[in-house]
Amino acid sequence: MLINHVGITVGDLDAGVQWYSTVFGLTVLVGPTETGLVGDARERRLDIFGPRWAGMRLAHLIDESGVGIEMFEFVEPPTLVADEPFAYWRTGLWHVAFSVEDLEATREKITELGGRARTGIYKLGNSDCRVCYCEDPWGTALELSTKPYRTITLG
Repeated sequence: MLINHVGITVGDLDAGVQWYSTVFGLTVLVGPTETGLVGDARERRLDIFGPRWAGMRLAHLIDESGVGIEMFEFVEPPTLVADEPFAYWRTGLWHVAFSVEDLEATREKITELGGRARTGIYKLGNSDCRVCYCEDPWGTALELSTKPYRTITLG
């Protein structure tokens, strides 16, 4: 089993594509493109989103390992920013983690480009891995790690 992609909703798709491409070096595969209640995907999208859905913009981005980010900006109903986006106590996805070469530089780039640093930088247990939490400009929680998950040992 491999992670294929993660879906993220942003308030401005063009800005989101630019932001994630700049901060994390993701490559755009498709989009940004607009889609609505036309074409061969109409039935599938109504099945996914329900009868309120009438349109969205989307883009597909990919990292160098092949894992993707599918990014959405909903047009109808319009995208809303959550009152409290960091709702870690609710079920479901609450953060996306990125392994980065330079933790400090990536954290700084995030804040320079409209995101924010949520935490300080911490060492994980007895490992040489360091992590911190940030947010993109739309409130999505992002974990930055100096090592890929599969290489972290906490013992």
